[in-house]
Amino acid sequence: MKRIISLAVMCLMACVAFSQNLLEITDISQPNDVYTGDNDRAAVIFKCNQSIPLTFESSMDKSATPYNTELEGSDMVYYIEFPTGQKYRGRMLTITSPGYAPATVFIDDLQPKQVLTYQAIDPNSTVDAGCYRGHRNKGMEELKNMNYQEARDQFVVARGCTDVDSLENENNIALVDTILHYREIGEQKFKLLDYYGASEYYNRVMELNPYDNLAANRYNNCLTKFFSECDMTYKQADFYYNEKQFDKARELYALAVKNNCPTKVQAQEQINRIDQIKVDKKSHARVFTYEFSKDTPIGFSYGKYKKHKVGGFFSMSLNSKVFEMMRNDCRTPDMPEVNVNFGWTVKIVNPVWIFFGPGATTKVYYGKYEVTDDHDDIYPNKKGYPNDPDGVLKPKDNEKENKKIQEYTKDDQKANLAWAISPVIGVCAKYSYFALRLTYQYRFAMDSHLKDFMGSQRLSIGVGVSF
Repeated sequence: MKRIISLAVMCLMACVAFSQNLLEITDISQPNDVYTGDNDRAAVIFKCNQSIPLTFESSMDKSATPYNTELEGSDMVYYIEFPTGQKYRGRMLTITSPGYAPATVFIDDLQPKQVLTYQAIDPNSTVDAGCYRGHRNKGMEELKNMNYQEARDQFVVARGCTDVDSLENENNIALVDTILHYREIGEQKFKLLDYYGASEYYNRVMELNPYDNLAANRYNNCLTKFFSECDMTYKQADFYYNEKQFDKARELYALAVKNNCPTKVQAQEQINRIDQIKVDKKSHARVFTYEFSKDTPIGFSYGKYKKHKVGGFFSMSLNSKVFEMMRNDCRTPDMPEVNVNFGWTVKIVNPVWIFFGPGATTKVYYGKYEVTDDHDDIYPNKKGYPNDPDGVLKPKDNEKENKKIQEYTKDDQKANLAWAISPVIGVCAKYSYFALRLTYQYRFAMDSHLKDFMGSQRLSIGVGVSF
């Protein structure tokens, strides 16, 4: 009798055990998903057909109740929040549902802000209960393994399931077709050495399937080759530019811009410079003239007189006494003089330009000009001799020579500098290869006692070439 009872109990337990279905849990997490909750929290998401309600229990948490649920197609989505940290290592999550044996998922290394997503299905369900989910999950697994044709086949088969989510399934098929299309274009561009274009398509593949290692490797290889070619192209263009081979340089700079190289901004700036150089050369924008004025007959001016933009110029003039001063061969009344000025050029009307800018003038006078106890107001005049407005240097009666004259003339090789601010304004006319400049200079002596010596204004004329 006891044997019969024991056998009956065992049969009953076996029947109960085999009467329970099993849930299959698949990890469908996306590596780029980020939880938007607290920094020390993570989220676990479960998806399951709404006909199979799920409950959860954690081995290390008081509660594993979802904080939110929502219906997504035919699936119910459960959102569960968990704290993270070392003390939660070894956490196990048990999933139960009426009529199904408990399923366990190990989430022992949950990181802050991490999101894990799982799909729960009944692998033994009838066609009406789980056909679509089974093929969909197999297709997604093949997708992760880069078996795109096999993944597409699973999605195509899923079209025949009575529980098919048509919108989701067609999106999955379109996803596979798009990836295959992008891969094919990427390969074609790679073979044509269009590394930047190929990298764009491989990057699109990676965005659609982050598990595609082939696309990732191709993408990195393309970028390496792309940056190397861009660097070589730009350096070669710079070489031609420095060698004044502007046509070749422009072609390579344009290639850098076309290929969207990292240096495309600098390359475009160089193209603009080359174009401006060609325009200036065609319009003979550069002008070089020999400058002549009364006190400084040796001079030159160089500038750019552009048609549509503001240009610049530099001028310098001096007299022959400067060279004698370098040989220490000057004395009263020699007056070495140097003028320097620079500024801007603006077109008024063809073929006339106006130019203007600041300048400086230095002029040397010789003699011992020191203020004596008598505070005589004696400075050099415009001819370089001591100026004597009060007549204190004139000899007195019965005197052959006044002592003050000796005081100012006995050291006639002592050099003294006089400075003036000397802005200029003028006009330049150029025709073909010839140029003519007329310059007016006004001088502001830094020492008011020397304004007669420095002079107040000067005119100069320049004749030269434009090229």
